[in-house]
Amino acid sequence: MSTLIFINKMKTKIISLEKIATFCCLLILLAFNNNVFAQIIYTDIPDETPNATYPLDLNNDNIVDFIIQFGGSGSMIGVICSPQNNNAYAGNFVGGVHLPWALSASNNICDTLSTWYESNNPGIMGMGVNIGYWPSATNKYLALKLMVGTNTYYGWARFDLLEISSSFTIKDYAYNSIPNGCIQAGKTNVGGNENSGKNISVFPNPLISSTTFKMINDLKNATLTIYNAYGIALKQMKNISGKTFTLFRENLPSGIYFIRLIDENKTIAVEKLIITD
Repeated sequence: MSTLIFINKMKTKIISLEKIATFCCLLILLAFNNNVFAQIIYTDIPDETPNATYPLDLNNDNIVDFIIQFGGSGSMIGVICSPQNNNAYAGNFVGGVHLPWALSASNNICDTLSTWYESNNPGIMGMGVNIGYWPSATNKYLALKLMVGTNTYYGWARFDLLEISSSFTIKDYAYNSIPNGCIQAGKTNVGGNENSGKNISVFPNPLISSTTFKMINDLKNATLTIYNAYGIALKQMKNISGKTFTLFRENLPSGIYFIRLIDENKTIAVEKLIITD
């Protein structure tokens, strides 16, 4: 009997050590992935020159965050930025007109950048050849503030405008998925201005009922595992494919979790996940 008790105790210790080892590996991978998988969510699109309106969805959640609109006539033709909901652009107020900044690459975009203007103050990016900071601009950045619930996110969108403000071209956009985190104009990840590796977006995080995972590259046959703070696997999703999938909370209690996404026997991402009520 004593031998069986000893063996059972040894098994318990081995299982506990395995859980601790799993948790430690997750922490190491999380630290590593914070550098490899940037918190900046970058969206590259084919350069687009719309006839009149471009609905900009900065965080790709199917909700229009900003409307960039071309309109007017004669000398009053121009391009206007209209924030939706409580979102905002950075700029200033000159001669009774709101003018969004046309930033160069590497300019820091934060709450302290300048005055932010919301939906009740649409901004003239360019009108004619001499109103606004955008006429004849090439590869300049519009500083954006995104409001989601009580969280604030900062981002940018890159544009060209013709000299007479008769059309605009949008090229790409990005935002920092860490609430209140700053972002540099043109920055696509932590390491530089070139987007490298597979990038993952988890939004919202913290989550209440569900969250959406978005990838830069397609997943083929991935498995997502959720671990609690003790390294115990609580939930798994298998056979994940494509660039987007949704995780539902179901019966998971509020707390801090870690997720590991594996595709083709490779760890694609390890992230911290927060569930709240």
